[in-house]
Amino acid sequence: MNELLIMKCNLINLIFSFILLTSCNGNTDYIKYNSINSSWHIDSLQTFNFQIKRQKVSTFNSFIKLRVNDKYTFNNIFLIVKLADSEKIISVDTLEYKLADKYGNFLGSKMIDLNEISLQHKEKIKFENNVNYSVTIEHAMRYLNKIGGIEKLNGIMDVGYKVEFVE
Repeated sequence: MNELLIMKCNLINLIFSFILLTSCNGNTDYIKYNSINSSWHIDSLQTFNFQIKRQKVSTFNSFIKLRVNDKYTFNNIFLIVKLADSEKIISVDTLEYKLADKYGNFLGSKMIDLNEISLQHKEKIKFENNVNYSVTIEHAMRYLNKIGGIEKLNGIMDVGYKVEFVE
């Protein structure tokens, strides 16, 4: 039984690696995923640190990338996203994203038993060359009419961040 599980995990990792290698294009300046292992704790900040390596200040779009499985029981997600450089906080946003349609079908692309969903974070933002930037993402999900957040948000496998050149 354990050998079958290991083989399945290795196959999934191989497929993800192949997809990442073949889907990269010249417009992606940064992309990274943090593994959540199916349960995102309310106190778990997902942190992404990056620098842009361009000849000049350029315009970019940024995206939050989620990989979710069928254990995720909501059709939306609330996230608190903080963007900062080495000197100051640039923005702090509380964002709501739709993850599924009215029938409960996840948006985005389906791969085996995972759905990868790309969520627009910033549009046409300017990043300076060789500046250290950091993004922290935390979930802010709550049950309806309950005080306090959901301690363990099930069904989230990976959280990622992507910066894409647009100009």
